[in-house]
Amino acid sequence: MVPGGPPAKRRTGLAVVPAGPADGSLASPRRAFGHTLDRTSVVDEEAVAIREAARRVLEGDTLSAVVGDWNRRGLTTANGGPWRVNSLSSLLVQPRLAGLAGDLTPLADGRYPAIVDPGTHDRLVALHADRRKGPRRPTRRYLLTGLLRCWRCGGGLRGMPRSKGADLYVCPGPPHGGCSGTAVTADRADDAVRDLVLARLDSPALAEGAGPTDRRTSAHQADVRRAVSALAGHRQRLDDLADMWASGEISRAEWLSLKRKVGGRAKEAEAEAERLGRVDAFRALAGTGRTLRRTWPAMTVDEQRAVLRAALARVVVLAAEPPKQVFRPERLQPTWLE
Repeated sequence: MVPGGPPAKRRTGLAVVPAGPADGSLASPRRAFGHTLDRTSVVDEEAVAIREAARRVLEGDTLSAVVGDWNRRGLTTANGGPWRVNSLSSLLVQPRLAGLAGDLTPLADGRYPAIVDPGTHDRLVALHADRRKGPRRPTRRYLLTGLLRCWRCGGGLRGMPRSKGADLYVCPGPPHGGCSGTAVTADRADDAVRDLVLARLDSPALAEGAGPTDRRTSAHQADVRRAVSALAGHRQRLDDLADMWASGEISRAEWLSLKRKVGGRAKEAEAEAERLGRVDAFRALAGTGRTLRRTWPAMTVDEQRAVLRAALARVVVLAAEPPKQVFRPERLQPTWLE
């Protein structure tokens, strides 16, 4: 590099990013979001949020929608400030999140344990590079992206535009993690899920259980602590198992078997921690269904999606019965957050 010139750049294979320290961190000595100051452990609450953001963005959600959710939940940057789209975009492509150094080689000295897997990191970098190519022809943004699941394989349905006929949500083929076995008309599904959520928000049972009492708040906080504690415990057990295999206390086969079991429990605890992080927003919407129905047409897709995500964990799309061209709302089976 020429002295006094601009910083060098390196090619990752997916995008060109500014060169930085070899450990993939920022040059600042401050704590990096998601990891402790000494770089040897993850901060569980922040790691859960990072994985949630990565999943949502890769499923088609916008950075601004994630930033809005994080700021509403009171989640701050490592410096204590609010999140911005640019700061979240920069965070999600940092190699340290996948346990990688700045040159994309694995870190082997205990620094920056992985929060996401390398495959997820590669997809985030590719998406980031694609967004930086410049303006593209506007495309439709689908309301239920990330919420619909196939009844047969459990895969996520994606919006598919069609030159003739109505757009669809479809389960993609095996190369993309689906089975190609489910499809539903997009506009009809959007309206049906909206009606389900707004009706639930005005249901008497929800109104009775949504009062902001001190007892309920304390119980919720206790649930959050238990979920985060369980997640931390499972991750510690995974670390202990790796140490036992490295020291020869258990065989590789034993390590892999136990890793699958404990890893499954860790994923369940992570999902529960994410769910609890959205419960407060859900309770705040109780009794607003009628008002939201009036304002729905004027709301942005991000605003509409925030309402649905506050109420729903997922919506399973059941198989279509003959005649298949007739839309049946009962094909859409919601799983509520509460």
